[in-house]
Amino acid sequence: MPRFLENVNFPKLVTVLSVTFGVALGACGLTFVASNTRAGNFFVPLGIIEIAVMAISAAGLVVTVIVWIVAAAIGGGSGGGSGTIRLLDDDEKNKRR
Repeated sequence: MPRFLENVNFPKLVTVLSVTFGVALGACGLTFVASNTRAGNFFVPLGIIEIAVMAISAAGLVVTVIVWIVAAAIGGGSGGGSGTIRLLDDDEKNKRR
């Protein structure tokens, strides 16, 4: 895996982008409902901003997931090894007795 991708926390990035998309989607729905009232022209710029945020976060999600899959495919196998992990050393077992 290239060095610049080793320090990227993909799950955190996907979570932030997903939450941003969801909040913008909900706010866009509320703006649509509010725009049907008499003050509808006031909410139009807010709706445009929310749609832009949704588009940017959706594009970011797509790019992030693609890069994450490619990085995992070409990644060097730093995770998912089949080695044995010892939770307690012999010294720690003796201390518990």
